[in-house]
Amino acid sequence: MEANPITISEKPSVMMEENKYEQDPEDPQVVQYDPALIKRAIRKVDYAILPILTLIYLCSSLDKSNLGNAKSLGLVKDIGGDPHGKKYAFLNSLYYISYSPFMVPFALLGKKTRMGKLLACAACFWGIAATCFSAVQNFSGAYACRFLIGLGEAAFVPLIQVYLSRFYTRRRLGTRVAIWLAMAPMGGFFNGIIAYGVAHIHSKHLESWRILFLIEGGATLVVGAFALYWLPEGIPTWRILSKEEKDYLMYERSLDYAAESHKINWKHALACAYRWQQVLPALSNMCQQITGAALSAYLPTFTAENGFTGATAQIATLAPYGAAAVSMVICAYFSDRMRDRGTWTQVGWALEIVAFAIWLGVPASAHKARFAALVLAEVGHYICTPLIVTWQANNAGNESRRAVAVPGAVSLAQAVAVGSGYLFPSTDGPKYSMGSAVILALSCAGAGFTGLYQFMIWRENKKRDDREGGPPAPDFTPDTATYADDAPGFRYMK
Repeated sequence: MEANPITISEKPSVMMEENKYEQDPEDPQVVQYDPALIKRAIRKVDYAILPILTLIYLCSSLDKSNLGNAKSLGLVKDIGGDPHGKKYAFLNSLYYISYSPFMVPFALLGKKTRMGKLLACAACFWGIAATCFSAVQNFSGAYACRFLIGLGEAAFVPLIQVYLSRFYTRRRLGTRVAIWLAMAPMGGFFNGIIAYGVAHIHSKHLESWRILFLIEGGATLVVGAFALYWLPEGIPTWRILSKEEKDYLMYERSLDYAAESHKINWKHALACAYRWQQVLPALSNMCQQITGAALSAYLPTFTAENGFTGATAQIATLAPYGAAAVSMVICAYFSDRMRDRGTWTQVGWALEIVAFAIWLGVPASAHKARFAALVLAEVGHYICTPLIVTWQANNAGNESRRAVAVPGAVSLAQAVAVGSGYLFPSTDGPKYSMGSAVILALSCAGAGFTGLYQFMIWRENKKRDDREGGPPAPDFTPDTATYADDAPGFRYMK
């Protein structure tokens, strides 16, 4: 296929204005945008939506991962005790039981309605549930609150990649998703600091863990209320953008995706269930998610059993969480620059495999080696997380398929994560051979699925190049609205 460059008439509402656009001297029909305008438009989007989204996700991470901190502050003892760890394991799993089944329905609801408002309402909902956790008196109340927190977050986390793809191209999306997802390890980082501070609050009326839930749940409510006012629905209706900035952003995005309506293309959406392009990254994501779920619930316990005591165990979690946050953004940045998701995902898998091989192989008394393995495991997990979900979004083609592919992959991963609460029972400590062996095996399987996906993408892109007479022109717009990722001119990100 001979791909033709996009002319002015094919671009979304492009107007020729002095100092804004100029014609390409090689081809007078092709518009070149002023670099200053490009930089200003991208920065405006970055500064306007990334801070509020990352702040909401920080609150999400705090409300999800604070269960492990609350446990170390006496939660289990105060609401009835749990000598065998089974009640706590079920409490941890309830989040995933409510989280997993509702992701895809919420994502489709977001496509049909106002996605920005849905994200903000979801934050307010789980913020209320997290705040109510501070008042529970028994495990039954804790079960209810944990279930509702998961239900609220099901309408937020899986939609973010779909929402951000309304504003960013494929080559810009990875770093932005990583910055947003960096709030997951940063949530653990801040949870450690907050829990350390709360542990030193001595109140006659409230236990330390209740204060923890009040602080973090209340913060989510405040941020969610602001997001209701602030979050836009898309580039064309965003009031803070000038007409020239909207023109450029719509043009740039059009090079990856054709314009779409709110209507769901059910043929594209339902095909995610059997197409290798969506199934393989979903399988990879299932393998890595259980690591994050287990570490989120048990990291303070692991640090306490590896040389750190009392409130110091909370501070010790800062090392793995801090290293993970920095590493995931760096790897995502280079992944964007190289337009290569697979290689950097394999780096994450390699770190996880090494980490749990150490955890499984060294004795429980080797505290330094085991703590170093915890850092490697957390770093490896958080390198894989943004790259796999962004890879899934990049290769979905259009929003109908993306609205099922991304939440579907996350949903399946969370379904697996239900079992994470049972991998490291207290009766298996401090060695935890069973959990370590399971996660090591899943990490090896994840690396295998990722390698297979890389090979399949290479083969399919080569087939399309042969069939269409070479790669498409840089400014060719594939008709993804009609054909999704099967559109002529569409190439998968490797």
